[in-house]
Amino acid sequence: MQIKSSIVEAVESEYDKDKTSEVLDDSVIEVIKELKDVDIVVGIPSFNNEATISKVVTSFGEGLKKYYPDFKCIIVNADGQSMDRTVEMVEKAQVPRGVRKITTYYKGPRGKGSALRTIFEIARRLEAKVCVVSDADTRSITPEWTYALVNPVLCLGYGYVTPYYSRDKHDATITNALVYPTIRALYGLRIRQPIGGDFAFSNGVLQVLTRKIYWEKYPYISKFGVDVWMTTTAMNEGFRVCQTVLGSKVHDVKDPGKDLSPMFMQVVGTMFDLMKYYEFRWRNVIGSIQSYIFGKFKFTEVERISVNFDELIQKFSTGYEKYKNVWKAMFDKDTYLEFRKAINSYPLEELVISVELWAKIVYEFACAYNFVRPEEKELVLQSMIPFYFIRTASFIKEAMLFSDEIADAVVEGNAGVFERLKDYLVSRWDCYKKKGELFSFADKVL
Repeated sequence: MQIKSSIVEAVESEYDKDKTSEVLDDSVIEVIKELKDVDIVVGIPSFNNEATISKVVTSFGEGLKKYYPDFKCIIVNADGQSMDRTVEMVEKAQVPRGVRKITTYYKGPRGKGSALRTIFEIARRLEAKVCVVSDADTRSITPEWTYALVNPVLCLGYGYVTPYYSRDKHDATITNALVYPTIRALYGLRIRQPIGGDFAFSNGVLQVLTRKIYWEKYPYISKFGVDVWMTTTAMNEGFRVCQTVLGSKVHDVKDPGKDLSPMFMQVVGTMFDLMKYYEFRWRNVIGSIQSYIFGKFKFTEVERISVNFDELIQKFSTGYEKYKNVWKAMFDKDTYLEFRKAINSYPLEELVISVELWAKIVYEFACAYNFVRPEEKELVLQSMIPFYFIRTASFIKEAMLFSDEIADAVVEGNAGVFERLKDYLVSRWDCYKKKGELFSFADKVL
């Protein structure tokens, strides 16, 4: 008699409760029953992407037919009630015969994560060998992306594949300034685009990503926190992780001074939440190693991005007046004095927050977030945004004469500083821990 482990039984029990699904529409469930199983699922979350999504769908369709003609494949669009012609463009997009295509409106909170959850659930129920997810706004996609994303999972035994591509030096500011160096220092693996938007993973990873417990525990993963959660989970749950060369990434970019505050809070809040969960893994990690990169990479010049420097400075100034007392109460005394010295040494438009100071500040916020009262976690994230603005402005000045390639090398060097200062994180984390109580900063807001 075969005996099932308690973990397997718990997982199966969880899925049994969801047979009618709070995630999927009945029409989608009928399609799943019709198909029974597939080999490769390509999922595209969307919201108001009528100008770009057709090329994404057709590129993957052509790639599936070219590289995997004998495999059973489906392209799934999970839309967030777009107010433009996104769904219509998906339905009109031409894909080769043999490649199935469906579109559905996802359920749950509005956000990218909810769309991806729908795709994950469809892929799990179809017992897909490989699931690919890709942004709907990418303009540089080619059919070759299909092979680059699928092959490491299908043929090389990797559980999780992240993108590796050229980007403008002022694109992906949250990644470059914060997420990449922090993730690298925490978990010891160099994954250059941990929130890049284009991923592939195995059925084993699907089983983890569809667990309800995660979607109930981490509020931001239904939105833009989903990518950093996926990558961090894969890295820490025993899956082999690699990167794959996709050429250049050209997409609908946003000015960090205007559009990225909600995204910042969702991404960073999730990254900080996972620090508490995976403390047993990161606190003893020293240094980092380069993950395997599938394909041959070379830098290419990409479309230039315009960033409003003056608006970044102005938003930092406004945030400084609002949150300076919170920062003073939160930071180690010497770190706060170092920050005060920097801000008093130059006119605001000439202020440069060094990467050493920035790393300490990031670690201060990570610790405060994890040891503050639950109702004040959002305040901690809000008070961090002005520092993101000024660090982005600092990098603009630093990289003014750099090519994209040199700027990327600087980002790598900055990540090394985060590694070198990891003892500072551990020290501050333990300082909060020893006090044995949750802290409050709310009364420090002016």
